[in-house]
Amino acid sequence: METVANAVHLPALDNPNERNAVGAELQAVLQDLIDLSLIGKQLHWSVVGPAAHNLHLFLDDLVGEWRELADLVAERAVTLGFVPDGQSVAVADGSRVEPVPVRSVPDHAVIWELARRVAGSAERVRERLAPIGAADLVTQDVLVDVVRTLEKQQWLLRSQFGEKV
Repeated sequence: METVANAVHLPALDNPNERNAVGAELQAVLQDLIDLSLIGKQLHWSVVGPAAHNLHLFLDDLVGEWRELADLVAERAVTLGFVPDGQSVAVADGSRVEPVPVRSVPDHAVIWELARRVAGSAERVRERLAPIGAADLVTQDVLVDVVRTLEKQQWLLRSQFGEKV
């Protein structure tokens, strides 16, 4: 991630180290969100079984939400004076989302595999909330939106298993 040279009128943070730390955290969240969207598309193309059609459509919705969240996170980084990197090389190097096998995947397995990855991503963002909030409450608010959306998706995925909420 690169700091904008001679930045004028950037949002106030106490020091450049905090700005760099917040930027690095946003970059990590961005990489996970982009990777979730790519994994969602892979599963979208790979799903088989009686629920494949409905799941295919649901995956499109999830992928769209992850792309919107990625844009929100990247725009916050730019607002703080960073240029985020959402290129495939950066995502492959930095994402902590486990890849999925490249093969046909039964509908029930798609739900399970995706639920695990969404839960892991939500937990990683949650771990960042307090440290980010200490440096910048506005960025923390962006990450709260990310967690809120991911946890809602977890609930929707769990409901596919018929689990009680």
